[in-house]
Amino acid sequence: MKRIFLVLFWLVAAELVSAQQIDFNPFIPDNLADPTIVQFGDTFYCYATSDVGDIETDLAFSGNPVVWKSKDFVNWSFEGICFPGIDWHEHKYWAPGRVLERDGKYYLFVTVDHVTQLAVADSPEGPFKFINGPENYTGEEKPSMVIDDIDGCPFIDDDGQGYIFWRRKKASKLSVDWTKLEGETIDIPTQWNGYSEGPFMIKRKGIYYYFYTMGGYADYQNGYLMSKESPLGPFVTPENDVIISSDLEKQIWGPGHGFAFSPKGTDDWYFVYLEYGIGGTSRQVYCNKMEFNDDGTLKPIQLDRKGVGALAKVKTEKPMDLSKAVATASSTKTPMEVEARKWGDPKQLKYNLPVEPVYRHHEFNPQDAIDNSNYTRWWARPDDTEKWWQLDLGKVEKLDHLDLFFVHPTLGHAFICEKSVDGENWESVKEQKELAIRSPHKVEKIGKARYLRVKILEGQAGIWEAKLYQ
Repeated sequence: MKRIFLVLFWLVAAELVSAQQIDFNPFIPDNLADPTIVQFGDTFYCYATSDVGDIETDLAFSGNPVVWKSKDFVNWSFEGICFPGIDWHEHKYWAPGRVLERDGKYYLFVTVDHVTQLAVADSPEGPFKFINGPENYTGEEKPSMVIDDIDGCPFIDDDGQGYIFWRRKKASKLSVDWTKLEGETIDIPTQWNGYSEGPFMIKRKGIYYYFYTMGGYADYQNGYLMSKESPLGPFVTPENDVIISSDLEKQIWGPGHGFAFSPKGTDDWYFVYLEYGIGGTSRQVYCNKMEFNDDGTLKPIQLDRKGVGALAKVKTEKPMDLSKAVATASSTKTPMEVEARKWGDPKQLKYNLPVEPVYRHHEFNPQDAIDNSNYTRWWARPDDTEKWWQLDLGKVEKLDHLDLFFVHPTLGHAFICEKSVDGENWESVKEQKELAIRSPHKVEKIGKARYLRVKILEGQAGIWEAKLYQ
């Protein structure tokens, strides 16, 4: 009887844990857009645009370029700028395409100052440099330019021939060294017209799939074409060719410029995409399963915040359960009612947002930094001069380390972390007084404490997630 009771207890406990399972979308705690996922060895790498703006600044400003990496597709981190030596406040880096590896070198096709340029590195995470220089980049001369346009994403066929696709449905072969176009530039015919960007190509079971976007804000969506002959066509338009659009019921807006990938050794496919965020350059990256029908056509992608979770079995530390902890802060940014802005001409889009405005509510409470969600964050008011966030565990615990995922980490942070057993007497645990560009920031060897307090000295005063370990 006792054994039966214990079994039932653990089954109920397991169901409770399952019911409390975190949502994995967005899958990285940062504002990112235009994601590309490439797996090298046992590591997933995410190349993306670093967003640091809002609905007012829109696309005028981006963060420093970095490469996020993960062994399991759940725990992500980066260390430093991946493309150093350039003032990324003066120049603009965005929409990195599929990174290619050849002879131990890694080649990055990326939009810099409105043209697609080619960079190279000895590691998937950089540091990258322009393949043809210059060392002192001014933006005036572009000897590493491959395309005089944006959003170039390469594809290498089974025979080694390279191709590249860019905005407005353009495509061409690449030269053997990948540094320039070769042959004719073609216009890929699609059912849906109007402005298009973020193209890419994959190949599965002898079929080439060309993906392209429509719209651009909360009405972003993706369509596709198929070819059994070559990466440049001729193409066939499937009956249900728009596979990903906003899901208003689930409040997922503008699934836009993205990429599809398959983990090594599998025929499992996943679609990563940007999501609207709070407007402007405040987007985030999501991932959902991409499935095929028996005839090779694609099923509509089901959007959700559940995401895909771990894509590889990796032994990782389990953070403490902070559901009963209490977080407070020096201030909280005013809640926002965000409108789903429209971009495209409704006549040129298969999916249209309703005529009446659509809104969603965003809050920035201190507790949002410990809710196991990359969708929410604590964010201080812009006029806050104290800029601190505090955690009360309810009792004294023996603690090992704290991982801090700050808001806008690509611009860097300096901070002080203190601990206390009574909330009155405080002891410094870590002082990061110089601006450091990384995520997460680690606070190690904490020791006994009931309270932890983080004072932000430089950088955006906000925390996506704080993960505490014993």
